[in-house]
Amino acid sequence: MEVLVINDISWDNFAIVSRRINPKCINPNHKINYFYGKHMQNVSNICNQNTFHLLRRVMIKGKEKEIIEDSLKCIKFCLIFHNFTEYNTLSSLYIQLCIKNKITYFIFSEHTDKFYLNGDYILDIKFKSCVREIEATKRSPVVEIPKEICLSQEKTCPKNIQEVVNNLRSRYQVLKEEKESKKIVYNEELVKGRKKIIKSDKEMSYLDFMAGKKKWLKETIPKH
Repeated sequence: MEVLVINDISWDNFAIVSRRINPKCINPNHKINYFYGKHMQNVSNICNQNTFHLLRRVMIKGKEKEIIEDSLKCIKFCLIFHNFTEYNTLSSLYIQLCIKNKITYFIFSEHTDKFYLNGDYILDIKFKSCVREIEATKRSPVVEIPKEICLSQEKTCPKNIQEVVNNLRSRYQVLKEEKESKKIVYNEELVKGRKKIIKSDKEMSYLDFMAGKKKWLKETIPKH
């Protein structure tokens, strides 16, 4: 089955996310669904560290309703990382959708070490115990998107593979130009010329010794 992960746009505490997207709490055979956004890399890193399969979802303008419906069809439960400060984003929308479609959802906040299960604040039950009791079901979700809701993403998924290739080429070209501008040029002829002029420390010591020896002999041995 699949798990849907949603977070506030301003969410930045991924230590909390890492505690919940964890094989100790969630079956590692579950697939993690997450919408493209500025935090995609953080979630991807957590999934990689815990060997979870990450399904990257894209919110396409004009197809929001179909995409949201698809995201709700096969999910076993939804994890929402929400500080109750954003009310016109995916966080608040999915809370409403989970309630309407009777989908189990958890809310985790920076304001407490505990969590909310279907809107109820849980004090004495562990998260992993709650997860084990959830039954997997397929459904035909009902989705209504309020007009004032903000579904825009600050970081979007590339439209096609050619766009990815072009982006990579342009970035590699920039790196190549920077590398060329900073590299040290090796001039073999210049180095050979310097070798003829500059002597090693051993050679300099020997020359100093011989010069001192000649001076000593000159002062010690009388002239005839």
